Amino acid sequence: MSNASKLAVPLILLAAAAGGAAWYFSQQNPDPQPTPVQPVEPAKVDPKPQPNPEPQPNAVVSTQEPTRTERNPAVDGQAHADAAQGVFGRVLMPNGAPAAGIPVFLMESAMANPIELFLAQKSGKVKPPLASTATQADGTFRVGVVKAGTAVDLRIASPDHPEFHQPNIKVRDGDWYDVKDISLETGTLVTGRVIDLHSKAPVPNATVYLASSHQSHTMLAVPGRERGLATATDTNGAFRYTNGPRSGLINLVAEAQGYASGQILNQQIRTDAANDYTLEVEAGQPIGGVCVDPTGAPVGGVRLDVVGLSSKTPMSATTTSEPDGNFQFGNLRPGPYQLTANSSQFAELRMPVVLTGETEVKVVLTKRGTAHLQVLAANGQEIKSYSLSLKRYFANNPLGIANVPEWNDRRINPSDYRATDGKFASIGGLPTGDFRFMITDSQHAKTLSPPFTIAEGGVVVEVRATMTLGGTITGTVIDDTGKPVADANVSSDMNGGIAADTGLFEIFGKMMPEKHSKVSVKTDAQGRFRIPKLSFADYMVRAAHPDYCEGTAINLKLEGEGQVIDAGVIQLSKGAIVEGFTTIGGQPMGQVKVTFSVPMNAETLPAAGRGDPNAMLQAGPAKILFNASVHSDGDGRFRLLKRVPPGTYRATAQRPATAGDMFTPMLDAKETAREIVVAPGQEYVQVTFELPRR
Repeated sequence: MSNASKLAVPLILLAAAAGGAAWYFSQQNPDPQPTPVQPVEPAKVDPKPQPNPEPQPNAVVSTQEPTRTERNPAVDGQAHADAAQGVFGRVLMPNGAPAAGIPVFLMESAMANPIELFLAQKSGKVKPPLASTATQADGTFRVGVVKAGTAVDLRIASPDHPEFHQPNIKVRDGDWYDVKDISLETGTLVTGRVIDLHSKAPVPNATVYLASSHQSHTMLAVPGRERGLATATDTNGAFRYTNGPRSGLINLVAEAQGYASGQILNQQIRTDAANDYTLEVEAGQPIGGVCVDPTGAPVGGVRLDVVGLSSKTPMSATTTSEPDGNFQFGNLRPGPYQLTANSSQFAELRMPVVLTGETEVKVVLTKRGTAHLQVLAANGQEIKSYSLSLKRYFANNPLGIANVPEWNDRRINPSDYRATDGKFASIGGLPTGDFRFMITDSQHAKTLSPPFTIAEGGVVVEVRATMTLGGTITGTVIDDTGKPVADANVSSDMNGGIAADTGLFEIFGKMMPEKHSKVSVKTDAQGRFRIPKLSFADYMVRAAHPDYCEGTAINLKLEGEGQVIDAGVIQLSKGAIVEGFTTIGGQPMGQVKVTFSVPMNAETLPAAGRGDPNAMLQAGPAKILFNASVHSDGDGRFRLLKRVPPGTYRATAQRPATAGDMFTPMLDAKETAREIVVAPGQEYVQVTFELPRR
């Protein structure tokens, strides 16, 4: 099954879900009538005033007992206030007074690549903030975005108030987005005690962590809050938070010297009743031992995880072996645990049952697999410099491969051949299973090696691969009058069928291994293009020129050495520039997301109306599902980043979502939805979206 075919079912399911949501909202109010749009001259845009950069002071955060949240003052140079674009605003206390010395962070958006963030978190890697500062005496702050268009989350991490979180902010090149005044909320009071499980005596000086159990931004916490808000119990074992979240579910975890941790999970925050909890902890017991290789030599740097096997021990812990191989989990709840050991150079080892109190556990690790790889050029000459990836291989689906997240791509050089007297590159650290190497160099198409199997403790595997020159895609780019378009940028991409221009394809495209080659070329004076050295895969090609709409040819399959596919003629429409303004309550407002898309119905997608499961992949006269979105700038102005071809579109606008309100943007999209007709030859379309205050 091709990559494109694999995309079909999930794309259609997501599209159906989106269509169902749109149908639901459309039943609440009649569909808006089409808005006739007349060609207009481009609006004159006055230069947008830029905020004057001001020096940022080091953060000064006051400590207020009994809440002892870790402080993270800003450091000179972290604010990137001299960047060409960024975010600025003012933070106010609940009573309206300026909030001074409050830490402000720009974090990578948790919505940008959740899979990558999850894997990083699982491996213990924590990404630092993209920028950080602290509010000045008047409550103002200014943090820069180094790379324009990067999706960021704004966090205001007051030690005495619930954390403010505005997700998925995107600022364009040269734009400074004003978030206006952010008022901190009065937190929810959360109290409780930590006591000994058996004696019921209070446990003083215990550390208690409070964390929200459902918010996605906890995948990428601000520095010092990776485990939540921290406080300590007093002499009576009591703890008190005044900055608990206003709503949602919370987790509480207590840790004390000599005790195993105690926890209470998924508790609903109440605003109409007391949030008081008792956490019971009991004296902990250790699990310890040593990590060694098959020869008995100690192995340091091994990550060890234990997970409780009994409902009475719902506990997990992680530690790392010392250079001498020794490790110890100090305080675990008594009971049975499963122990897992992981290392980049050794195979994963899982010990099904280890009991607390065992302090001489011997973890014997087996070396990960090794392959000796020989790579030959298409002419038979040896190649000793190339890039290498590892892909899972499936015998029941020979054309299918999958990424191996735990194995990092690497660059192979002649030094990797020393261990084999120059004949093979020695590739170590391979997990067990069936694999293929993906090999890339500048003179050939991306090439997959023959399949090979790595067995635990098995012999070294020899792999020989011959690079391919791959196939070629040719074609011609013309405009809507039939004239050739010179200097158009034509690029190869994974085949996405007619869904290639939608966000659905972008989501699934990131999850799939790239069997295809990404190559870009320019058209000549006759509009012709030729893309050589393409690996064997399903392709589409995109043709782009600043004076035209993007054109696409889809469903191009390369599967044989020297194969040449003619993509035919790709016609670029002149299209229209779409721009306008977004307001909220009559005031210009930035970060409003404006989207233009082709309505998914029987008229635009006939096969879908007939229930054809391959509708998303059909070639021929089927039209690419155009989709474009952009966020308005700080003055409420927006311009779509690409021209819109003639046709009928559904246009919507929605304000940014907040951590506590995901419904308002959906309501915005419903209420602002309108039908826009772009006529042939129309140069400009201007649209104003007026959103109400809520």
